[in-house]
Amino acid sequence: MNARALPYLLTLFALASLGASLRLAGQTVNPPPFTPQVWDMDWSYLARPVASGSPDRDWSDRFHYIPLSTHSFLSITGQLRERGEYQDHPAFGAQPPDNGYFQQRYLFSSDLHVTEHFRTFLQLDSGLITGRDGGPRPGIDEDKLDFNQAFVDLAPFTSPDHSLAVRAGRQLISLGSTRLIATGAGLNVEQPFDGFRLMLHAGQWSADGLAVRPTEVKTGTFDNEPNPTEELWGLYLSRPLPFLHTNVDLYYLGYDHKPARYVQGTGREQRETIGTRVWSHTPTWDYDFEYTAQFGRFHTGNISAWGMGYHVGYTFDHARFLPHPELDGGVLSGDHNPHDNTLSTFNPLFPNGNFLSQSILLGPFNLIIVRPTFKTALSRKASTNTNVEVLWRQATQDGVYNIVGILTHAPGTSTARFLGTQIQQEIDYTFTRHLSGSLAYEHFFTGEFLKQSPPGRSLNFIAPQLTYNF
Repeated sequence: MNARALPYLLTLFALASLGASLRLAGQTVNPPPFTPQVWDMDWSYLARPVASGSPDRDWSDRFHYIPLSTHSFLSITGQLRERGEYQDHPAFGAQPPDNGYFQQRYLFSSDLHVTEHFRTFLQLDSGLITGRDGGPRPGIDEDKLDFNQAFVDLAPFTSPDHSLAVRAGRQLISLGSTRLIATGAGLNVEQPFDGFRLMLHAGQWSADGLAVRPTEVKTGTFDNEPNPTEELWGLYLSRPLPFLHTNVDLYYLGYDHKPARYVQGTGREQRETIGTRVWSHTPTWDYDFEYTAQFGRFHTGNISAWGMGYHVGYTFDHARFLPHPELDGGVLSGDHNPHDNTLSTFNPLFPNGNFLSQSILLGPFNLIIVRPTFKTALSRKASTNTNVEVLWRQATQDGVYNIVGILTHAPGTSTARFLGTQIQQEIDYTFTRHLSGSLAYEHFFTGEFLKQSPPGRSLNFIAPQLTYNF
């Protein structure tokens, strides 16, 4: 292990042990749990007086609801995340060995509800990294200080059955399964967008309209700006089907990127994406099936790509430890002929950062994925997640890409499909409502294709993490 990073990792473990004995004054089971999407949390319930005989509210609620007038209030929230990461053979041995480093992420949010129809939300973000060989990875590891979000919401009308809101400014966006549009969960620096979002709720239908540019994340202070080379727009529809006990999503997304690089070459990418998703989540069964088709123009040729994802899980809710087996994965098309006039590589756009694993070794391009998973609840505070992920190239004439779409392994002369098998084990522990911790371990056994793309080393990855929300 990198000696510079060892003290940081040991500090994390020590803090986790100390956190096990933390008991915060005023902690109750009544407040809702914190979620990553704090901008969607509704703290207005705190305006109601505490019922006689009820426990005191959480100490942090004095910041979550600060009344300013009859219809206006201010909410202040924040997050501190400390994380260590270590890989013994980064990039399958292509980078110096024993790379251990320490990541820090600090978020501070201010949510001002001026009236029932107007609000402003500001979120400052500081993402830092120490001790990584090769320095920060662009757009992933470091952003010293900037606005992660800065938007206004205008809601002309709102009721239980019908509402409309227009959001303008810098914002994080997460849609559906997060296979295509996500906040960048799992990365030290999230992926904001600059532009407009329309959110409509009419009866059982929900609709999201987008016209945004991804924010170009830089490493300095207040230097992020809309990326002039990329545009994203579209419409995402969702509604429940109660008679079938399921939900259905329909979507269209347009994406313009200049320039983009694939095995076929480099050029302007104008990609249209249409898809449908059927999903449900009950106390016992959960499933999610999604199919996506892509078409458009790349350089002087065409785009014809597709992707599908699946997830099926079952919870034995009366058994000890609540065992929850799952099977998920998918197929993402690759380019079977890089010399013709059609690009067939599927583009996942802006997917969840830990789509495949916390080590973000590979991106969801040109892949066949099979991942059985087994989850258990060891106690009210502790849970485990164990999975085995098996990966193949969908097209042997296409290469391997990373999470941001950069080609890392050209196909060369190899006709092998098998990329490897990854074993992942994670333990999560909730010390208090505010403090949580996790420890993740992964081992990647490289397959034939990566071995034929030297150095092709198997590797170990470990990541302890502590997160404090308030």
